[in-house]
Amino acid sequence: MTYRSSLRLLLSSLLIFAGASIGGGGAIGGKLAAASEPNVRVLVVDVSAVVRQSDAAVGIQKQMEAVRSKIQAGITAREKVLLKEEQTLGQQRSILAPDVFEKKAAEFRQKVDQAQRDIQAKRRDLDKTFNTAIGKVRKTLIEIIAKMAKESEAHLVFDKRQVLMMENSLDVSNEALTRLNKALPEVIVEMPVADN
Repeated sequence: MTYRSSLRLLLSSLLIFAGASIGGGGAIGGKLAAASEPNVRVLVVDVSAVVRQSDAAVGIQKQMEAVRSKIQAGITAREKVLLKEEQTLGQQRSILAPDVFEKKAAEFRQKVDQAQRDIQAKRRDLDKTFNTAIGKVRKTLIEIIAKMAKESEAHLVFDKRQVLMMENSLDVSNEALTRLNKALPEVIVEMPVADN
């Protein structure tokens, strides 16, 4: 059996299985559900692409870049201060008593550790802020998709990532994007902590 005939057999089996499952009757007494079952109306939406291309998500990205730049500027300034302090400490090594130097070195290490913890906290805050903002976009999109499904009397809605093959007419991503941009043109990003 060739690769193509194996693939056709597999696809035929999948379609028969899908027909049996969607038809609701399944295989009864060795027979598949009749083709006279009501048609199942299906919509497909590329959820990730719609969210990513939405005006709100593009705006969120721009706001996040501005916040990241501001945070990075604060981190860079803090690194410069720590670097200068490290150089000064290195210069004092030969003139300070060993116990005094060790105390100053320990204090400096604490400052470096604290700076690293602060940077990690800012990263977590950035992630949380981004996820919260994008979550608002996703939530609005799901509400829009539910409304579109109701309007078109769709029985099923699939995310395009989960669909192997389909007719292009089933993809309502563009309409979902248009409605999302109208319903939620912007999301304001709010950082939970100071951004310096």
